[in-house]
Amino acid sequence: MGVLNYLKSVLPRSQASQYKLWLTDSQPVFSNFGEDIYLSDFVNNAIDRVASEVSKVDIKSIAQRNDLLQVQNDDITRLFRYKPNPLQTTSDFLANVEWVRRKKGNVFIYPQYEIIRTNSGREFRKYIAFYPLNPQWFEVGVRDQKVWEIKFYFEDGSNYTIPYADLVHLKWRRGGNTVIGGGDEAGKLNNYEIIRTLDALDKTIQGLPKSIEASLQVKGVFAAKTMADQEKLNKIRDEFEQHITVSKSGMIATDLAGEFTPAKISAADIPDNVMKFLKAVIQERYGVSAAILSGDYTGEQHSAFYQTAIEDFIVQFEQAMTSTIFTQREQDIGHRIKCYYKKVMYMGSKEKIELAKIGSDTGAMTIGQIAEMFGLEPFEGSDRRLQSLNYMNIKEIDSYQKGKAGVKEGEDDNQE
Repeated sequence: MGVLNYLKSVLPRSQASQYKLWLTDSQPVFSNFGEDIYLSDFVNNAIDRVASEVSKVDIKSIAQRNDLLQVQNDDITRLFRYKPNPLQTTSDFLANVEWVRRKKGNVFIYPQYEIIRTNSGREFRKYIAFYPLNPQWFEVGVRDQKVWEIKFYFEDGSNYTIPYADLVHLKWRRGGNTVIGGGDEAGKLNNYEIIRTLDALDKTIQGLPKSIEASLQVKGVFAAKTMADQEKLNKIRDEFEQHITVSKSGMIATDLAGEFTPAKISAADIPDNVMKFLKAVIQERYGVSAAILSGDYTGEQHSAFYQTAIEDFIVQFEQAMTSTIFTQREQDIGHRIKCYYKKVMYMGSKEKIELAKIGSDTGAMTIGQIAEMFGLEPFEGSDRRLQSLNYMNIKEIDSYQKGKAGVKEGEDDNQE
């Protein structure tokens, strides 16, 4: 409860308010936080693989001037360099955000800031920390038909009402609901189909050892050729079992009148395609292939994984963070959040060599950046850029072509 109490001290105090307008049918919209599917290792492994990859993203505050992107050395970039809050590193923060988003359909980030006033009277926000919130459920509504608010309910019974504009909201599995994620009209995760798949997979796994155990236990049926009461039949059975127990060669000598019929019980043989199908249903839900889960993937497979599972998070995170933490004026002059994901690290050696050639020929990469691609340490002079003489600055092309044609600077090349 220590972490929760700390977060509660950060959040603004709940204010008494009555929502006059709700999102659907004049009723509160509730989120669904948690289902039994998350007891399955197959589900958790898939989510963990995505969250682990998201945790490798670098977050920067940038300013864009036309085509030029310049990283800002502000409090946002500083916080996401190592620790966006006192409790988590950047890697922990991103993995936590993606875990909650995947498991609950919605995740909220609370930016803690203080208002700084300059001598000229201008005010701006100085960000202190970013916290991912994990309430038990929440309600979305409008107060006084003006301000959108979210009311969070936490596990200790407390609740807080916060303006929606002060929160970063990320969603997963969008459905018919226009505001929150989850997948259905009410913003709840629909786990019906995956629960059926997990149940079938669980029964398959549980049935396999039981069938093996049964095949090793039952050897056959001994039919006594006599009319006997239950007590005598029990005695015959015990004597027969004793014969089996003391047998060393597998041969049994007995004077018991009866027949022994061997019972052949084979262990269940589960076809590979059945297991692959059941696992594929789970993997496809989260955009993770079997190759990605095992770690034995190619560059093309990782590129597909990025497009289906990682890119969606990056786009949402950039847009949601930018719209929340920057004012409209700051956005208008080019301030925004940018995520950098080093896809080149997952390329094969052949693809890296081709990229290094293009990067060095065009001057797009420094020697140090090329060395880093191959796991080499930076060295003195590695910040230099090389460029092939076969490439020219686009601004010099006209002058170059005029020179080749013998046209002097300032002359009209259309003159006879």
